[in-house]
Amino acid sequence: MRRIDLTIETTDDSGVVRREQRSFEPPAIPEPEWEHRIVHMLSTELAATIGERDEPKHNETARGWLEFPNRQTGFEQYFNVRNSQMLWFELANLVMGAEGDLISAQAFKALEPPDEPPSDDNIAVNDLWLIHDRKVTFLNQSVQDLIKVQDLVNRLLHESLGGDLVDVSVPDWERVELTRKNVKKGLKLKLESGALSQRDFDAITRALAIPNDTPKGKLASTYRNRLMHHVRPSIDYWRFYSRLESRIPEEVKDASGKIVGKRIPIYAWRPAEHTFQDLHAACSEYLDAVVRMLQDLSTIEVLRR
Repeated sequence: MRRIDLTIETTDDSGVVRREQRSFEPPAIPEPEWEHRIVHMLSTELAATIGERDEPKHNETARGWLEFPNRQTGFEQYFNVRNSQMLWFELANLVMGAEGDLISAQAFKALEPPDEPPSDDNIAVNDLWLIHDRKVTFLNQSVQDLIKVQDLVNRLLHESLGGDLVDVSVPDWERVELTRKNVKKGLKLKLESGALSQRDFDAITRALAIPNDTPKGKLASTYRNRLMHHVRPSIDYWRFYSRLESRIPEEVKDASGKIVGKRIPIYAWRPAEHTFQDLHAACSEYLDAVVRMLQDLSTIEVLRR
C-alpha cells in the first residue's frame, strides 16, 4: 500500500515531547523528485510559520475602529449607522490582513537562498520558485487589499452621510459612480446645502489626502495597476516572468544631445523590474499612511456612530 506518514515532534524546555502524526495515501507511486518537492514545500511553510516574524503594529489601532459609541439616534438613521459600522468592520479586517500578508511575504523572502541557482539545476530552480511564489502571493494580496481600502472609504463616506453622495440610479453605480472624484463632488454639495459642517468637510478632506503625500505610495499604486491590467511586473528574478518588448525604437544621441539614429535592442534577458525589498518598503509606507487616514476619519463623529 502506498502511504506517506508525516510526524511532527515538539520538545519543550522541560524535555516533554509532543507528537502529531498524519497519514496520506497518494494516488501514484512517489518518485524521488516528487518526494523532494513535498518535503521542500512542507518545510518551507513550516519555517515561514514558526520562524522569526515581525510583530504587527496596526492591529490595536484597527481593532479600536470596532468600538462604536452606539449613541441613541432616530430610526431614520438606521442605514447610515448600520452600513457605516459594517464598513468599519471590513476596513479593520483589510488593514490587519494586509499587514499580516506583508509580514508573511517578508518571512518567505528570508528563506530564499543568497545566490540564484544556475538555470540547468532544475531542482534548485524549482525550490526557489516555490519560495518566491509564496512571497509574491502574499505581497500581491497586500497590495490589492490596500488599494481596496480606498474604494471602501468611498463607500464609507457615501453610506455614513445618507447614501446619496453619488447617483445610485445608474446601473452598476458602485463601479461607475462611486469614484473618489464623484464622492468629493458629493461632499462639496452637502457642505453647500448645510448637510455637512465646514469642520467635518475639512477634516474628511485632510484625511483623504494623507495617502497621496506618501513618497513611495505611487510605487504601490503603479505596481497594483500593472499587476491587475498588464503582464505581471517582474520581481527579483527575471526567469519567472514573461515580458513584452516595446515596439518603439530608442533614440541614439551624439555628445551634443542631437538625435543621430534609432535602435531596437534585443535582449536575451533583462533585469527584473522591481526588487521585493523596494516594493515591500513602499507597501509598508502606504499601509502606515492608510492607517493614519482611517484613524483620522474614525475621529469624525458623523462617520462613527
